[in-house]
Amino acid sequence: MTSTTEAFDRRAAAPARLGRIAVTVNPGARISGGILSVAGLVLVWLPSLWAGALGMELLAAAFWCWARAAPDRREQLGRWTWLRRPATAMWLAAAAAVVSDQVTAGHGFVAISVTRMLDTVQALGVVWAGLELLAALPLARPFAERGGPLLGIGPWLPVLLPSTGFALLWRHVVHWTSVPLVRRGALLLLILTAVLATLRAFSRQRWVASLRWLIVADCVLAGALLGLSVVPSDVSLMLWVAAAGGHAALLAGELRGMAPRRVAASHVLWRVSGWLSLTTLSWPLLVTLGFGPPGLRNRGFAIPTAFAVGLAVWVMIRRMVEAPERRAMVRRESAVSLSRVTAALTMVVGPLALVMAWWNGFEVPLQVAGLALAPSLVPGVAAWWFERHPQVAAQSWARGAIARAAATNLFRATVAIERRLVAVFGGLLRGLLAPSRDLHTGDAQEYLLFLIGLSVLALIIPVLR
Repeated sequence: MTSTTEAFDRRAAAPARLGRIAVTVNPGARISGGILSVAGLVLVWLPSLWAGALGMELLAAAFWCWARAAPDRREQLGRWTWLRRPATAMWLAAAAAVVSDQVTAGHGFVAISVTRMLDTVQALGVVWAGLELLAALPLARPFAERGGPLLGIGPWLPVLLPSTGFALLWRHVVHWTSVPLVRRGALLLLILTAVLATLRAFSRQRWVASLRWLIVADCVLAGALLGLSVVPSDVSLMLWVAAAGGHAALLAGELRGMAPRRVAASHVLWRVSGWLSLTTLSWPLLVTLGFGPPGLRNRGFAIPTAFAVGLAVWVMIRRMVEAPERRAMVRRESAVSLSRVTAALTMVVGPLALVMAWWNGFEVPLQVAGLALAPSLVPGVAAWWFERHPQVAAQSWARGAIARAAATNLFRATVAIERRLVAVFGGLLRGLLAPSRDLHTGDAQEYLLFLIGLSVLALIIPVLR
C-alpha cells in the first residue's frame, strides 16, 4: 500500500516538475527581447528612414519585453516608456521625406516653402531621436544612472542606447546637417552633454560607473564631429569606433573580473589606448571649433569642448588604477591576450582615421594642430605626473573629494533646471492648446455644426487667394 501511494505521488508531481523544466527551458523575455534588440540595431544602421523608425520600434519593444519580465514590473515599464519618443520622431521624419518627394515635383514659391518646411521636419525628427538616445535632452539624461529592466542588461545601457543614437545621426547625417538652424542647435546640446557626461564621470567614485559615462561622452563628441562635417563620415565612424568601442571593450573586461587592470602591461596599454583614442576623436573637433573657417569657427563652443576633453582624459588615466590580485594562485596569461590585442587595435584605428582625413583634404597648420592637442595632452601628462609623485597626490586627495562633490551638485542642478524649464514650456503649450479642445465638447449636434464650419472655411479660403 505504501509503495502504491508513493508511486501515485511521484506521478502526480511529475507534471509540476515538467512545468518547472518547461519554464526553465523556455527562452522567455530575455531571449525574445534580445532578438528584437538585435533586429532593431540592424535596421537602425540601414540608410532608409523607414528602416530606422522600425528599428527604434523594435528596440522599444525589446525594452518592453524585458521590463515585463522584471520583478518590479510597473516601475520598469514606466521607466522605459520614453523609448517610444525616438521611434515617433523617426516615423515623423520618414513621413516628411515621403511628402517632400511629392512636393518637389511642383514649382513656385509655395512648393519651395513647403519643401523647406518638410526638410526642417526631417532634420528635427532625426535630431530628436538621436539626441534623446545620446542623453542630450533633459528628460532622458539620467538613464545611465538607472538600472536596466534585467540584471544582465543594466550595465550595457550606456553602451547600447548612445551607440544607437550615434548610428541614427551618422546614417542620416545629410538630413539634419542640411538645415543650419537645426545643426547649430544640435551642436549646442551635444557640447553641453559632453560637459555634463564628463562631469558625471569625474564625480563617480567607482571606475565602472565613470567608464559608462565616458562612453556617453565618446558618442556625443563623435556626434558633434558629424555635425561640423569637416571630415568624411567614414572617418567620423572610425574615430567613434576607436574611442567608444575601446571603452566598451574595457567595460566588458571590467565586468569579467577586472582583467584589463590585473596585469601591469595590460593596465598601461589600456590607459595609453584610451588617452590616444580620446585625443584623435577630439582633435579635429577642437581644430574646427577653435580655428576653423568663419562659418564653423565658434570659440564659445570650443572652450567647453576643451574642458570636457581634458576632464575625460584625466578620468581615463587617473581613475583607472591597477586592481589588486586576490587569487592565491595567479593564472599564467599569454603574452598576446585578447584584451591587449583589442587595446592595440583601438590605438591604431584613431591615427589611421586621421591619416584618411588628411588624405581627403583635411589639412591644419602646425601651430594650430599643437594648440588643439593641448586640451588632451596637458591633463594626460599631469595625470601621469601625479601618479609618479604619490606624496603630492595624497595631499590633494581632500581637494579631489571636494571637486567630485561640486561636479555632482553641478550635474544635478543642471538636470533640475532643465526639467523645470521643460515643465514650464509644457504648461504654456497646454494653455495655448486649451481653446482647441473647447471647439467640440462631445455633443453630436455641436459636432455637426463644427464640420459645417470647416466646410465653409474650406470653400472660402480658395476664393480669398
